[in-house]
Amino acid sequence: MSLSISVVIPVYNAAPYVVECIESVLAQTRQADEIIVINDGSTDLSLEKLASYAQNSLIQLHTRENRGVAYTLNEAIDLASGDLVTFLDADDVWVPDKLRQQIAYLQSQPAVDACFGHVRQFISPDLPADVQAGISCPPQPQPGWLKQTMMIRRSVFDKTGRFNTAYHTGDFIDWFIRAKEAGLQYHMLPSTVALRRLHRNGLASQVQYQKEFAHILKAALDRRTIH
Repeated sequence: MSLSISVVIPVYNAAPYVVECIESVLAQTRQADEIIVINDGSTDLSLEKLASYAQNSLIQLHTRENRGVAYTLNEAIDLASGDLVTFLDADDVWVPDKLRQQIAYLQSQPAVDACFGHVRQFISPDLPADVQAGISCPPQPQPGWLKQTMMIRRSVFDKTGRFNTAYHTGDFIDWFIRAKEAGLQYHMLPSTVALRRLHRNGLASQVQYQKEFAHILKAALDRRTIH
């Protein structure tokens, strides 16, 4: 039986990039069965950019006040009807055969819950030259332990739990640690499936991520001690 795919795109103040993001999903060699786009209270022109997709039958467009990325991801999981769910940040893009590669793997490996792929980072070309010069960007693709590279069976979230809304930047790493504790079976594909943009907003979030990561790590150690 062929599996169906739900794509989730949370959007918050991503007007310069969201069209490129969505177009990379629409250009997939294996088309998604539905694309859930949630505008999380953007204050820039994101909603205006999204309006051009309102008539696309593949795209479900939702907009509301800002509640944070983890809340948005959980809301989208509830809305999703696909057998498989995959996520893409509104400032990143996928390579054209991302969905085809991953659904083929999961269909052939029914015991595997989720698969990941490699990610290649790139410096956003809209940044001034002096800012670009100060950003360290790995030249080669790297294993992508990120939600942008993941495809997962939707039913698995009943076992692993959802994303923790207490975190603003560490939501995925917290979920992944808890998912592994719950017995998540996963695989890393050797090919590149996503391109991750490095830009001002992403760089500004690194300090908050470091703080949240320390809290996430302590919580994981505490759970290990209890058990």
